[in-house]
Amino acid sequence: MTGISLDLPEDLSNSLSDLAKTNGQIVSCLAMDVLRDYIEHERALIAQIELAVEEADQGKFATDDQVAAMRARRWSRNAG
Repeated sequence: MTGISLDLPEDLSNSLSDLAKTNGQIVSCLAMDVLRDYIEHERALIAQIELAVEEADQGKFATDDQVAAMRARRWSRNAG
């Protein structure tokens, strides 16, 4: 394993310590879990964006009806 040192703002450091205590974890293990999850999320997001760009380059776009249906679903979920 490789070591790393971070200078965190006091409030972030305290929040990390409090959460680790609450979960019965070591602070460094919790920090590793958080970083791992963030990196995984960012990689997935980048893959989705790259796929969308490829599809756009191929001329694959949603129709006006598909966009309207998506908006209607989203607005109906947020309305309630």
